[in-house]
Amino acid sequence: MGEFRDHVYRLMLDRKLCLAIVQLQAERRLGRSFSAMLPFVEGLHSLGYLSDGDYEVYKAKYSVVLDNTPLTPTQNREQETKENRDRQLNRHYKAVLEQWATLKEQSKKYHLKKAEVDKRLKYARLVLKRHSQEKEASQ
Repeated sequence: MGEFRDHVYRLMLDRKLCLAIVQLQAERRLGRSFSAMLPFVEGLHSLGYLSDGDYEVYKAKYSVVLDNTPLTPTQNREQETKENRDRQLNRHYKAVLEQWATLKEQSKKYHLKKAEVDKRLKYARLVLKRHSQEKEASQ
């Protein structure tokens, strides 16, 4: 127990908050720590302290339903790798949106094709939406 644990927070909940967390845990079939982390992440995002891309990753991470089979270390690594990749892709699509007006048509087509594959990500969907809006405006 002599390890550095500055990242650990203990929360003292009153009766109403405790019951709310237990209800969230039961209704969403979450583990105990996930049922505390999910509203924490939601709050940080709504207050503006967590970016949209990070929010999407954390929300997905802490919304995982309990089942009877725990993840193996390999599955954990694969999940972390996927989450990191999704975070990088979200940043990429955000940068594409910021540069959209200056992109050549061929480059836009390339990013649209990739965004179609990654449309589960928020910024990929925004790229597709931007293209649709442009298309409607030109007609």
